[in-house]
Amino acid sequence: MRINDFLFGAAYYEEYMPYERTETDFKLMKEAGMNVIRIAESTWSTWEPSDGVFDFSHLTHMLECAEKYDLKVIIGTPTYAIPSWLAKKYPDIMAYGKNGHELYGHRQLFDITNPDYLRHAERIIRKLMEVVKDNPQVIGYQLDNETRSAGAASPATQKLFIEKLKRKYPDIEAFNQEFGLDYWSNRISSWEDFPDIRGTINGSLSAAYKRFLRDCITDFLTWQSNIVREYMHEGQFITHNFDYSWCGYSVGIQPEVNQYEAAKCMDIAGCDIYHRMQDYLDGSTITFGGAVARSLKKDNYLVLETEAQGNVEWLAYPGQLRLSAYSHIANGASSIMYWNWHSIHNAIESYWKGVLSHDLTPHATYEEIKNFRQEFIPLENKLKNLKKMANVGILVDNASLTGLDEFPISEDLDYNAILRSFADCCHELNIEYDLLYKDDSFEGYKLLIVPALYSASDETLLKIKDYVKAGGHLLMSFKSAFSDDELKIYHDAQPHLLTECIGATYDMFTVPKNVDIEFDSKIYPAKKWIELVTPTDAGVWASYKHKFWGNYAAITHNSYGSGTATYIGCYTEKEAIKKLLKKVSDIAELPSCSLELPIIKKRGINEEGKEISFYFNYSSDTQTFSLDCSDGTELLSNTQVSNKDKITLKPWDLVIIESL
Repeated sequence: MRINDFLFGAAYYEEYMPYERTETDFKLMKEAGMNVIRIAESTWSTWEPSDGVFDFSHLTHMLECAEKYDLKVIIGTPTYAIPSWLAKKYPDIMAYGKNGHELYGHRQLFDITNPDYLRHAERIIRKLMEVVKDNPQVIGYQLDNETRSAGAASPATQKLFIEKLKRKYPDIEAFNQEFGLDYWSNRISSWEDFPDIRGTINGSLSAAYKRFLRDCITDFLTWQSNIVREYMHEGQFITHNFDYSWCGYSVGIQPEVNQYEAAKCMDIAGCDIYHRMQDYLDGSTITFGGAVARSLKKDNYLVLETEAQGNVEWLAYPGQLRLSAYSHIANGASSIMYWNWHSIHNAIESYWKGVLSHDLTPHATYEEIKNFRQEFIPLENKLKNLKKMANVGILVDNASLTGLDEFPISEDLDYNAILRSFADCCHELNIEYDLLYKDDSFEGYKLLIVPALYSASDETLLKIKDYVKAGGHLLMSFKSAFSDDELKIYHDAQPHLLTECIGATYDMFTVPKNVDIEFDSKIYPAKKWIELVTPTDAGVWASYKHKFWGNYAAITHNSYGSGTATYIGCYTEKEAIKKLLKKVSDIAELPSCSLELPIIKKRGINEEGKEISFYFNYSSDTQTFSLDCSDGTELLSNTQVSNKDKITLKPWDLVIIESL
C-alpha cells in the first residue's frame, strides 16, 4: 500500500497526563515536524468506566486538537487491556492455564475466544467507531495491540480445539497414529476421552494446540477487521502493530502469532521495533524487524512503535536517533512513530521514556528528532515508499520455532537464535535479504537460506529440492527436515527427502564438548549442537577436529541439477558463518560488496525509478571507505559523487546517494 505522505509521529495519551496540556503537546509535535498521532488503544476503562456507560470526552478532545494542529490520527481498538469491572463480572474471561485463572492487572492475560469478552469487545469497538468514523483527521485503524492468546486452556477453549481436530481427523484412529498416542497409554478411543491439554507429554499435541491458539489470533484480528470495515471510508486503512520475540528488545519471529496469516485481513502491515542503542546499535534488529514486516504483505510497512528514549539502558548517543530513523526508511518503512510522546508518571512503564522526559519539557531527544525531521522533509519524495531489492531469501517458519520449543537444543539456542545468526551475518556482510514463508515463491532468489526448518511437509521439502534442481543455491542448517507438520519425526534417512539434494546424510547427533571445525584452513569452535554428517556425493568443506568425530563432515557442498546445496551440520561462531556466506554468495553470483559492518549499505528504488544507496556508519569511530554505487547525487549535502569516491563518515552518520 502506498502512503502519500511519510507518517512521522508518536503515540499520545491525554488520559495518562498529570494535567491538561494536549494543545501544548500538539503544538510541540507540529514544531518537531510530526504529522500523525496514534491514540485510543490502551484505555477501554476510560471509554467505558462501567458496564454500558461510555465516556469518549478525552477522545473527542484529542480529535478536536488534532484538527486544530492538522495532525492525522490512527485509532486503535482498545481491546488488549480490559477494564476491571469486566473481569469481575465474568471471571472466566481471564485466561485459564496450568495454575488456574490469571489474575487481573497485566494486559493480554484473557481468553480471546471467550464469548463474554467478544461480546463486550464488539460493543466497545462499535461505540468507538461511531464516535470517530466521520472525523476527517482519522486516516487508519490499528486492530488491538501486539495481540496474544495468553495460553488460554479453559475447558471451553479446549473444546474448540477438539472440534478442529475432529474436522481434520474424522477417523480417530488416524489421529492416534499421527500423534503417536500409544506412547505412555495416551491413546483415546473417543473424543469425549480427550485429556486436558495442560498435562500432555506429547510434543506433537502440545504444538498442535499452540498452532490452534495462533489460528485463534488470526480469527480474532479478522473478526475485528470485519467490524471496523463496516465504518471505514475510502482512503482509510487497517493495520496492526505486530511485534517480535523478546529478549529485553525485539529479537526474532513472534512464536505466538502466525503473522503471515493474520496480516491478510489488513491493508498494510505494521510493526513495533525496539532495539538496543549506544555501543550495541548496529542496525541488525532494524534490518530484521523490517524484513519481517515487509514479508507480511510483500510491500512497505508502518513502524507504529519504536523507542525515543525507551528503557533506561537504551538512551541514545547523539546522532543515533537520526541514524535509526534513516535505517527504518532504508529498510522500507513508510512511517516512524515513537512510543511514546511523553514519559509515563505511574505504573509499569514509568521508566520506558518517551520523546519528552518526565518534566514534559523539550530537551536533547526532542531536538534530535526535530532536527532529523527538518532534514528529511526536503528529501521525503525521494525516499518514501522505497522498493527493496534482495537476491537472498531466508525461509522462516512458526511450526519449526514451536518444534524447537517442544524439543529444545539448549536454553540459549532456540529457533530464533539460529535464525538471527544467519540473518545478522548477512546484515554484517551487506547481503540484503527478504524473509519468505513456505507458501511463498522462491523464484527470483539466487540464494535460499533455510535455518533449522525442523518441521516441514513433503510438499515444502520437494519445493526446496525443485528450487535447487532448477538452478537455485541452497544453504541449509542443522535441525532441518526432521519432522512433519505435526512434529512426528520422519523415519527415513535424514534430512528427509533431501539426502540426494545435499549429497549427504546423518543419523547421529550430540552436544559437543571440545569439538572444533576446520574450515578453509581455519579453526572455529562447534557449539551447542553437532550432526555427524556422512557425505554420499557431496564434497566436504569442513570437518570436525576431534579424536572420535574427526571422520565426519561439519559442512558439505553438493551440485544438484543446475544448482547447489550447502549443508552446515553444527552451530558455530559468527566468523565461520560469515565465511560460509561469502563462499556460497560467490557461487550464487550475488553482487559483490567489499564493505562490512560498521559500514552498512542499503539499497532501494524510489518512486521516480532511481536507485537509492544508503551508507551507514554504525560506530563511535570515524570511518573512511570507497563508494561502490552508480554515479549520482549525495542527497544530504546535495553534492555530486562518483563510484569509487572516498567517503569519510563521522560516528553514527550516513550518506544517501540517488543515482543519476
